[in-house]
Amino acid sequence: MKAIKYILAGTLLFGSVSTTMAQQDEKGIIERVSQVINNKGADFEKQVNQLYKDNKKDAQTLLAIAKAFYNAKDLEHATQFADYALARDRKLAKAYILKGDIAVSKDDGGVAAENYEQAKYFDPKDPEGYYKYAMILRGRSPEDAVQNLEELRKQRPDYPVDALAGRIYYFAQNYPKAIEYFDKIQDISKMEDEDLTKYAMSDWLLGKRDKSIEIAKAALQRDPRRAGWNRIVFYNYTDKKDYPQALEYADRLFNKSDSAHFIAEDYTYYGTALQGAGRYDDAIAAFNQALDMNKGNKVQTGIINKNLSDLYLKKGDYDNAVAYLTKSIDAKEKKTMDDYDNLGTLYADIAASKLKAGDNTGATDAFKKADNVFAKMIEEFPNYKNYGNYMRAQVNANLDPDSKKGLALPFYDELASSLESKAEKAASETQMLKQAYFYLMVYQFNVKKDKAAAKVYANKLLQIDSDNEAAKQVQKL
Repeated sequence: MKAIKYILAGTLLFGSVSTTMAQQDEKGIIERVSQVINNKGADFEKQVNQLYKDNKKDAQTLLAIAKAFYNAKDLEHATQFADYALARDRKLAKAYILKGDIAVSKDDGGVAAENYEQAKYFDPKDPEGYYKYAMILRGRSPEDAVQNLEELRKQRPDYPVDALAGRIYYFAQNYPKAIEYFDKIQDISKMEDEDLTKYAMSDWLLGKRDKSIEIAKAALQRDPRRAGWNRIVFYNYTDKKDYPQALEYADRLFNKSDSAHFIAEDYTYYGTALQGAGRYDDAIAAFNQALDMNKGNKVQTGIINKNLSDLYLKKGDYDNAVAYLTKSIDAKEKKTMDDYDNLGTLYADIAASKLKAGDNTGATDAFKKADNVFAKMIEEFPNYKNYGNYMRAQVNANLDPDSKKGLALPFYDELASSLESKAEKAASETQMLKQAYFYLMVYQFNVKKDKAAAKVYANKLLQIDSDNEAAKQVQKL
């Protein structure tokens, strides 16, 4: 008995929908059919068949029913009723659009494209078919997608084709072309929020900071509490190193934006702005927040730890400076030459700071650690041996300030021999060679007391540094 009552109730509910279907507007039809869908029972297919029987003469109603099924993610019945609608009216463009949408849901781009083309054919002034067809084309060829929109421009000169084209190129990550089309828009106040965002973002991504700020600020006139637009201005000012302005818009993002969803990069940029403003402790807190939100992202974690290392170095907290830089390097799957260079340079900077503070023992220890790192760099990256020898020479020169032990000698000697053999040298290599010759000249003159050998290096130095006064004096002896 309960089953019969349930079926009867379903039939009555269905009847209340189907008998008045033709008189309902599309929204009402969708709502009422959705009600039937949501309350479907054992006789659901019977009710679906009755829907068709009661409305088979009205293509628009059949299409509305198809949309209701589509909204309910019932693609089978959505397709069925879309076909019913087209059987009644084969020129019904919106039915082809719906079939295209269904195909997209099934990840069948080919069928989707065919249906959107049909929609364009039967209603050439309806922009929906053009736009959705363009969305299909954009992955394969953004150019073809935009060409499709140019067809729409001919039919609808009033339609914002340039904005759509800019959007397509943005999706394709072709930011110069996106900007080219966005720039054609005479009155950006008429642009949709989405396109304003993409316009400002494209300029930011290409380093056009002032223009990006201008666009985002214009957008903020529309909605000052829009998080995305405050974020764009904030990022741009940070990149420009205008830290007071950056912090102003950071405050707007964090405290004066509606429905803001904060991301790790927000706190990375916040930390950078705070660091630039000299607020080191606040910057450390911001970077730590970014770390908490970035778990699993090794690349970003490495960058943030490097920033924290720099901050702790500025604060004179050498242990944490080394610890965070080590974390930054360890976060990488594969170490680079720069990793060794950064760590070695950090130890050298720490040594210089300790030396300045009168901590000779601490300075010596840090210089030795720097030397070990650069030695490891040469071992792992032999192509950078010249640079590695140059850095080891400098470090050892600090360990042996009067050069009596000749600690820097083997490194400058090997560096000079290597660079001399190069027919063409980069400016940086010439500079390293100058320092090598100068050290070797002074070492031979002051330590070894070998004037002849000193003159040899003096002559070599003058060939690449003709104004070197010390070399001129040695040459005259």
